[in-house]
Amino acid sequence: MTDDTTRGIIGKVHDAFAQGDHEQFARYYDDDVDWTFHAPVSVFPFLGRRIGKAAVFSSLGELYAGYKVEALAVQLVMADGDRAAVISEVALQQRATGRTIRCRVASFYRLRDGRVVEYEGFLDSFDAVEQAFGHYIEV
Repeated sequence: MTDDTTRGIIGKVHDAFAQGDHEQFARYYDDDVDWTFHAPVSVFPFLGRRIGKAAVFSSLGELYAGYKVEALAVQLVMADGDRAAVISEVALQQRATGRTIRCRVASFYRLRDGRVVEYEGFLDSFDAVEQAFGHYIEV
C-alpha cells in the first residue's frame, strides 16, 4: 500500500465514525480485526480489547447508545505503507447527563488489503473519567 492510499482509507474510517455510519465504517474493518482502546473499562465498558469485527461493532453500538459524537477533528495523520498514526480531537456528549467529554486521541492502525486488521487507541483516561463524572477526582 502507498502512504496516500493508507491516508485515504484512514480518512474514510474517521469520517464514518464521526457520522455514525456503521455500514461505511464496517467496510474498512477486517473480519478478524484485533482492536484495543486503552481506557478504564469500569467507566467506559465499550472500550478495552475486542477481537473480530462483530465484537468491535457491538462495542461501538454501546458507545453510540451512551454518547453522541459531537465532533471529530483529525489533527495529524502519519502513514508508512500499511501503517498509520493519527492524532485527533474528539467531543462526545454523554446522553445520560448532557455533559461533553473532550479529549485528544492517539490511534495506531495496521491495514491489509485496504482494511484495518489492528487498531490501538489511547487517551488521557484520567481526564476523560473526570469529565464523565463531572468533577475532579482527589488522589
